[in-house]
Amino acid sequence: MFFTAVSESVHATQISAVNERLKKGEGWIGNRYSKNDAGEKVPSKFLYFAFYQGGVQKFVNTKTNDPEAAYRQLLEARGLVEQGQRLLPSEVGRVRYEDLKRILLDYYRTDRPASLYHRKTENGGIEECFLGMDKLDTFFKRLPVTEIRVQKIKAYIQWRRKEGDADATIRRQRGHLRLAFNRAFKEEEINRNDVPPFELPKDSDPREGFIEPDTFETLRNAFPEHLRPALTFLYYTGVRIGAAQKITWSMVSNDNTEIEMPRRVIKNKTPHNVPLVGPLSAVADELQKLRKGFPKPTDKVFCFRNFRFTWNKVCDKLGLGKFDKKLRHYEGLKPHDFRRSCARNLTLAGVDRRTAMKITGHKTEHIFERYNIKVNDDVKAALIKVGQFKPASVTPIAEKPAAR
Repeated sequence: MFFTAVSESVHATQISAVNERLKKGEGWIGNRYSKNDAGEKVPSKFLYFAFYQGGVQKFVNTKTNDPEAAYRQLLEARGLVEQGQRLLPSEVGRVRYEDLKRILLDYYRTDRPASLYHRKTENGGIEECFLGMDKLDTFFKRLPVTEIRVQKIKAYIQWRRKEGDADATIRRQRGHLRLAFNRAFKEEEINRNDVPPFELPKDSDPREGFIEPDTFETLRNAFPEHLRPALTFLYYTGVRIGAAQKITWSMVSNDNTEIEMPRRVIKNKTPHNVPLVGPLSAVADELQKLRKGFPKPTDKVFCFRNFRFTWNKVCDKLGLGKFDKKLRHYEGLKPHDFRRSCARNLTLAGVDRRTAMKITGHKTEHIFERYNIKVNDDVKAALIKVGQFKPASVTPIAEKPAAR
């Protein structure tokens, strides 16, 4: 008991000596106290250091009882703060993968609701999730963000490739993780240097499918009448099928000649209006007829009943794809190819790129180029000109006799 008291006294003297080196406002080192079940004050197992950052006092467990080691930790923490680091390593170390996922889900709910879908849980409830979430959950479960570094992310890629995922699929899965890290940084949950570099796998090559206007007419005439307005709208505007399915009567003008598409139904969050003129006049006429039925503002404008099955069956019949009814497997022309066809048709019609991008809803020229099928007419014309070119005959100039 005597030796315990002496050792405690020596320890207290060492702590006091360390604190004397610290000027006012530079920090403090010591034990923190709490009460046990008997109501007695009990010191913490390890020493803490404390200092102020932005008017807020921070207490950090040093995981040591050596006053000198605790003093060095305090100086290191103060140095990080002076360098502009908002959070200490001990604070970031408490953030785990599950915290990143929570931050990402909150962001998707408010800013990107189209990125979420609902599914049933084992106990019969409903949960929100995003594509690839289960894979990320399995691999990064309970991991602190400080352990999710480059090598760990590379290991994830190898695991998913071994399981059969294509690089484009892995790219989108990791895209969720990268966004989660960036959102956590913006919400001051982690520091910038806690965000690992993301070298995403190669994206998929752009599809090459498109459909000529005359072939589209054949395709549309083979569809049931209730699906033709939607089909026409998709082909001539390049609007994504998911966005078209969300169009309600509140977005249609009173004279049925324009559809105003708000940011909440568009993938890139850029609202734009679609005038129902030219080849879309037939759609305006159909909406005029439907308006007489007094639809509610929240009712969907276009009917997509059995759209996918009908698409597969009709394309198989017209030779635009192959559909195995038994296996329910389809390969060939896809509705999303209308988006590419629209970009191509606008380019062929001589529409300037900026206007074409307004119609298709593309935000950047890079993405527009992925959809725009290159037109080779100018190349053909140039080669024809080369073939027609005949070099002019050149008469050599007689050399003058040298002057004597």
